[in-house]
Amino acid sequence: MTKLPETSESSIAIIFLVINLSTLLRQVNCLFLSLFLTRYKLGFVIDFSIAKIDITS
Repeated sequence: MTKLPETSESSIAIIFLVINLSTLLRQVNCLFLSLFLTRYKLGFVIDFSIAKIDITS
């Protein structure tokens, strides 16, 4: 598909760039989701324990 050596090198470099960016995006996405879900779960546990304390009091 590509004819010149410079063009081939550029296309290979772009492929590596895209692969690295997609890996970085996946890691950031996993970090965000883990932090979001951890806060949501902890918030649910805290709300449940407060409601439980109010009922028993």
